[in-house]
Amino acid sequence: MSGRKRIQVDESEWYRLQRQASRLKDVQRNLPALLREVRRQTHDDLERVFGIIEDRQRSVDQVVEGLSEQARRLETETQQRLRAQARRAAADLRATAGELRKETREQLAEQERRLAREIAAERQQRREDIRRINEELGELVQDRERAAVIARGALSDGRAMHDLIRGTLPHERYAPGRLASLEATLDRAQDNITQGRFDAALATAQGAYQELSELRLDLEHRDLERQMLRLQAGERLVLTHLLIEDSASQSVRGAEGEVLTDVDLDVDFWTRGDLTALREETEALQRRVEDDRRPPEADELRDILEHRAPALERRLTGLVERAAGHLIASQQRVNLAEAVVQTLEGMTAYELDATTYAGRDQREAYFARLVHGNRNEIVVEVAPADAESGASVLRVLSYDQDTASHTELAERGAELTRALRGYGFAAADAQEERGTPDPVYRDFRALSESPTATESGPLELPRTATES
Repeated sequence: MSGRKRIQVDESEWYRLQRQASRLKDVQRNLPALLREVRRQTHDDLERVFGIIEDRQRSVDQVVEGLSEQARRLETETQQRLRAQARRAAADLRATAGELRKETREQLAEQERRLAREIAAERQQRREDIRRINEELGELVQDRERAAVIARGALSDGRAMHDLIRGTLPHERYAPGRLASLEATLDRAQDNITQGRFDAALATAQGAYQELSELRLDLEHRDLERQMLRLQAGERLVLTHLLIEDSASQSVRGAEGEVLTDVDLDVDFWTRGDLTALREETEALQRRVEDDRRPPEADELRDILEHRAPALERRLTGLVERAAGHLIASQQRVNLAEAVVQTLEGMTAYELDATTYAGRDQREAYFARLVHGNRNEIVVEVAPADAESGASVLRVLSYDQDTASHTELAERGAELTRALRGYGFAAADAQEERGTPDPVYRDFRALSESPTATESGPLELPRTATES
């Protein structure tokens, strides 16, 4: 004959509670304030990035002033178009700052496609402009002396463009080895001039200048694209981080949607540190985006923006829901224990003496102790069946100074099952467990203050208390 009775309370009640908990994914966050902070940081980042771009363009302006007339005209027109593209990109980002809904992400994708079209059009325009300049130069070359002057001018333009790229643009990041190759071409043009082969020198220098000019254009475009993606990815992660901080403590709503003023949902506590892990992962991605020693490339930034940051936000929503479910399950264990206590008090002469969570941890098993005048005791344990299912396991442990009959204990278990079903709990039939109850469960001080092993398994160190 055993004084241990076990009743499984299945998940049907949990599903009802989960429907209630799911409302927490639409918690009233302080979104206007969050978006204002996102826009402020985006504005600051734009000012910083475009300050760098403007400094570089001023350096370009100084170099362009020293070019030959034809090259100066070409590069001035290119500069005007590059500045217009950068202004449009900045305006687009300002307009969409903080507005990262699906349609806004599609808008950003369209902006990227538009920039690609502009790059293609710009490259075609440059080729036509350079062809026109070459034709003009060809008409000017009428004698050896004139050819020498024009060849030296073309070589000077090429050297100036080479030095500009080397000093202001990340050429090794986007086109490794290309600048060194074109420098060798310029050296060949110099050799031709030294040897008096001015026609060959002019053709070589013009070809090198054309490629250097296109290389600069390509580097400007690719760097602008990467900078825009970097800003967008950084903005998205700022919003994600702010949402994590804003979601860390949530109001809890009752069955009618009312806010329960005496209950707060500590998401990190109820997910056993998973919110902290999510925060750390987000901060690591932020550091990656901001890394200047090993800057992320466009493809990595695009992956962060389109996939990794949204995945973090989906996980955040899931954590809030899971935390709410665990909090409600904890309260459910209390409700279940109270129903058992009321039933036992109605059935017997036992009275409630004490209650506690194991280890003073609301995520763990809940215990209630009833005592009888003859010093008999009953301990009610309601423990989570497992980490995530929401099911509970109810155990009724009888500590009798005298001897209760097998029939009496069996009737007590059956009555409990009927009573729980009457309260609306989906309770299975009581099962008798072998052995006698461990005396450790009578010591509520030990249960409350020390890590101990319950019928469900080992407990963690206590963190919070709900004890009466």
